[in-house]
Amino acid sequence: MKPFALTLTALALLCGLSLGESKPKAAPKDEATEITVPIIGTAKNTSLMKVNVTYQPWNYRIPWQKTPPSARRGLGVLLDNNRILVTAQMVGDATFIELEQADGGRRLPAKVKAVDYEANLALLEPARDPDGFFAGLKPISVDTSVRVNDELQTWQINPTGEVDITTLKVNKVKTAHYVLDSSMFIVYEAVGLIRSETNSFTLPVIKNGKLVGLLLRYDSKNQTTSVLPGPIIEHFLKDVADNNYQGFPSLGVEYQQTLDTQFREYLGMSNQQHGVYISAVTKGGSAESIGVKEGDIVLEMNGQKVNERGDYKDPQFGTLNMSHIVRGKCFVGDELKVKVLREGKEQLLVGKLTRKNPKDFLVWPYLFDRGGNYLVMGGMIFQELSLPYLQSFGDEWETQAPLRLAYVAKHTDDYEKAGRKKLVYLGATLPTKSTQGYERLGGLIITKVNDKDINDLSDLNNAFKDPKDGIHKIEFEDFPKVVYLDALTAERDNLKLIDGVYHIGSLKRIE
Repeated sequence: MKPFALTLTALALLCGLSLGESKPKAAPKDEATEITVPIIGTAKNTSLMKVNVTYQPWNYRIPWQKTPPSARRGLGVLLDNNRILVTAQMVGDATFIELEQADGGRRLPAKVKAVDYEANLALLEPARDPDGFFAGLKPISVDTSVRVNDELQTWQINPTGEVDITTLKVNKVKTAHYVLDSSMFIVYEAVGLIRSETNSFTLPVIKNGKLVGLLLRYDSKNQTTSVLPGPIIEHFLKDVADNNYQGFPSLGVEYQQTLDTQFREYLGMSNQQHGVYISAVTKGGSAESIGVKEGDIVLEMNGQKVNERGDYKDPQFGTLNMSHIVRGKCFVGDELKVKVLREGKEQLLVGKLTRKNPKDFLVWPYLFDRGGNYLVMGGMIFQELSLPYLQSFGDEWETQAPLRLAYVAKHTDDYEKAGRKKLVYLGATLPTKSTQGYERLGGLIITKVNDKDINDLSDLNNAFKDPKDGIHKIEFEDFPKVVYLDALTAERDNLKLIDGVYHIGSLKRIE
């Protein structure tokens, strides 16, 4: 695995605001070669089972196609009622999921009961009658009592069907990213040497026979491990219990620390007042509905005092970022009380917490289990901007992706204020009779088509139904500003593109 590294930006923390996505990657084997781990017996009569997944994501640049299928293999943990807990990374874009007995090899198809890609958790259940498949296995319960200096264990199944354990020691509890770059939750950071027996994608972490977490990352060089902790798992399971999963609430703010004395004086903060300066409030988020405004200084949340770094004193874990008050301790619909300093006066704001769904963001933060929306007209490929599309340009996507698109993905305020629901752009242009002279156009944001404002792909689809004098007029933000397509020629080109050389099965996907 890549070494775990956390960067907590002083200027901006998006408390639960998902803006990015990392593709699921299985953990490579640890580089250590000589290590002996204790064996606690066979996998029979434990709560472990193997999970095999075939997955096939959509191609973000050729949106009507999928990438070649691949496979993942990991460990699931059996809970009560024949439910199996795994990470969301394990089942992302899955086309087939299969449970496998650790010692007998018997297999059973499974399906996803609930998944949360922000919290990186998924709950599986049998896809058909288990017919004794779980006989002899012991469901495990979740323990949330871990504290710093506790000893934990990772459980693995080795090739002979025996369960190996390795010991970890918790040295820190902090907030960090799981899979998505800006969704932050608490993690246990532990120290200990781990050897991956079978290149497993998921490892359970145990304390006194109870599940306390799932392994997220392992840095073999420094022997440090990041663990997705029990309190987040418990929160997920409680939310799933009523079969109406809401997800983790988000606050939706960017803030700036108030460590600088001159900045504090400028804000009118006294020596007794501590908190962080709100530099931005996300449109449609909890903070906006509660009444938090840009320029407020958050002093307290739910009675917990916030310091100049945005941290508070948690009774169990010690100093933690304030995002845990929202994401780890509250549910969607819970009341949140926020004390702010506004224009020199303290105010108490009260409102209910919400979660902003991925489809409600101007730029799609992730696209697991679905393809991106697109529309092809005469060879021009129009799409709704998503972070996965930008990230498909590599780790340096901020400089390698179309620069205008990369920039606006991080600066969406003006577009949201203008009423945009999504950013529709010209992704690429196929060579057709309609597009002669336009072949190199791409990476351009659409403003109008046939004099109609384009706020999402549905608007674009409707606009193309109404050409002016047989001509489609397409307007962009940047050069060349305006292009024209002959409507009849474009329709003829569309017919040629269907099932043609580019293997386009459908000219649009609008969901």
